[in-house]
Amino acid sequence: MCLLSSALLFAYPPGWSDDMLINQDTTTNKNYPDISTDSQNEVWISWDDATWFEGEIYYSKRDSVGNCLIPETPVSNNATRSIWSRVVVDSSDNVHFIWRDQTPQGTGLWHAKLANDGTTIVPSHLAVSGSGGFEISTEIALDKYQNINIAWSEILSGHNQMSYSQLDSLGDPIIEKIRVSPEGLSAYWVGIGTDSFANNHLACRTDTPGTSHRLTYSKLDRNGNILISNIVLATGSTPSIVADCHQNIHMVYINGTGPGIAIDYLKLDQGGNILIGPQTISSPPFNSNTDPHMAIDSTQFLHVVWMGDSSTIVHIMYCKLDTLGDYVIPPMKIVYPYQGGFPRIAVDLSNRLHVVWVGDQLNPGAATDIFYKRGENETGIEETRQTRETILSEISMFPNPFTDKVNIKFHVDHSLRDSPENILLRIHDVSGRLVREIAHTATQQDYQIVTWSGEDNYGSELPDGVYFLSFIAGDHVETTKLLLIR
Repeated sequence: MCLLSSALLFAYPPGWSDDMLINQDTTTNKNYPDISTDSQNEVWISWDDATWFEGEIYYSKRDSVGNCLIPETPVSNNATRSIWSRVVVDSSDNVHFIWRDQTPQGTGLWHAKLANDGTTIVPSHLAVSGSGGFEISTEIALDKYQNINIAWSEILSGHNQMSYSQLDSLGDPIIEKIRVSPEGLSAYWVGIGTDSFANNHLACRTDTPGTSHRLTYSKLDRNGNILISNIVLATGSTPSIVADCHQNIHMVYINGTGPGIAIDYLKLDQGGNILIGPQTISSPPFNSNTDPHMAIDSTQFLHVVWMGDSSTIVHIMYCKLDTLGDYVIPPMKIVYPYQGGFPRIAVDLSNRLHVVWVGDQLNPGAATDIFYKRGENETGIEETRQTRETILSEISMFPNPFTDKVNIKFHVDHSLRDSPENILLRIHDVSGRLVREIAHTATQQDYQIVTWSGEDNYGSELPDGVYFLSFIAGDHVETTKLLLIR
């Protein structure tokens, strides 16, 4: 029997509901939630009970405004140590759950399938065995053929690796396991997105001796053939990936190069080439931004949630972007003032937003629960589109490519000319490493010119190659590409 949804009342921004408690048992910790929607705009939420040795996976079904249709129900069927669930609804409105649990060979992939009324179609079963060790990072994407594509980390030969598996609609392996990350390197915190061609776009953090947090991207076709292998895009980890209707790939991830930890954004084409970014989408005052997750709606807007840590309180943050990476709705708090974490977002067929997260509102410092809220995402809600072109525009570099120096010319808005703040020009190499930072104070001239001689922050000449130039003015970021030829 469903209990009435418990709502915690705060003065939230227009269009966002109050917080709703999802689980009924509030005496133990709950963790790692996920969320998906069906063709009736009903919401499916999964989580684990955060018990490391006898954990279970639970789910609940809600209507489009959060009312309970199916209460807290176990789906993992008393498996050994169930953790890190992911949920997705297929085109027949059947519901698939993927999670991690122990196998004799390590932490493997488990699967269950329910009908839309909650009856079991395929009971809890081991889908793919692990290779060794205890690893839990797992992300899934459903392709147009209704196959479940899975990126997951496991330990093999002493190293973490990113593997790829594909299951059919019964949870049986079509592709049991492919190692995607480079052999001998450690790979963590995976992400996966699927485009309309059923290509799979995977990313993870890879570490080498002396170099860590390399955001590494690969592309596989529907049959598991590797089309692009392990391109290092930037410095980062914990990617969330979606594809738009033009088959461009959008990625948000954490970047800890400092100061603090930021949420960064990249846009790629089908060849893995960077079209936009890296650029930061999180904003002060939070010095630690983590666990981003992203969804795309039918009008091709991107919706991003993440944790923003102000050292005493962890807020759940949200922003809305267009496919150029510009703000439609700038970063805002949608959950406060208590501790929150591991947010996930889904968009239904009416383009409403649905967010789930872990919070300790009921038992601060003692136990965590699963909470949910919805956002309307309608045109009636005031949106403040902040296009960076109105702040920094008409950017040109000459010559480009260059051999000894490049002149960087750009137009700035009057608001920047009248501000005491500097415009930062940050130059990164292809690995995402910051090699040069220039602080420029805007003059009263319409056009500003900055010259760079191809040297790093220590005055040493940099080698030939592609470099990414980011303009940063307050919350505004614009990134372009430079080519140095000695």
